[in-house]
Order: sequence, then structure tokens, then C-alpha cells
Amino acid sequence: MSTPPEWVTRRDGGVLVAVKAVPRSRRTGAVGVQDGAVRIQIAAAPHKGQSNAALCAYLADCAGVRTNAVRLRRGSSGARKLIEIDGDAASIEDRLADLAREIA
Repeated sequence: MSTPPEWVTRRDGGVLVAVKAVPRSRRTGAVGVQDGAVRIQIAAAPHKGQSNAALCAYLADCAGVRTNAVRLRRGSSGARKLIEIDGDAASIEDRLADLAREIA
């Protein structure tokens, strides 16, 4: 088990992920860390929740959970978001630690 990244917080039944979202990017993917949040570029436009849905789907894939286990907890219209991921916290932290190593 590895140390979780600074932008991941354990909670009962899962984790919280602090995100700095950048919509209308060329492709969707994590590109770094900014002010204690993972910076994720999102290919979708912020129109009718499309970029939020794409962000949740991307994080579900990274965390190895179903898409419906990921939801936006705070920041639906802003760049700073708090995403809630349900599941085995240790497993999710390990997967997100792998992501953190890729972008470091």
C-alpha cells in the first residue's frame, strides 16, 4: 500500500478528490497538481454538465470503480471541484497514487 496523494482524502466508504478542472482541452487527462488539487484537462465543453460527466467518468476509470460510484460533491460550475468516489478506500488510494506518479 502506497501513500495517497495530497489531493485525496479518505472518508467512510471511499475517498474525496480535490480537482482543478480545465474544460475544452484537446484531450481528457491529469496533467499535474495545482494548489493541493489534481489538475485535470477535460475534452468536453462545460455545457449542460458535459465536462462534469466526463470528469467523473475519467476518475472512475482511474480509480477502477463504476461510473455511478463517482459523483460531484462541490463545485459544479467552478474550476475547483470536490469529487466523491465510493468503494474500497485503500484500493482507490492505490490506483490514484499510481496516477499521481504518472503526472509527477
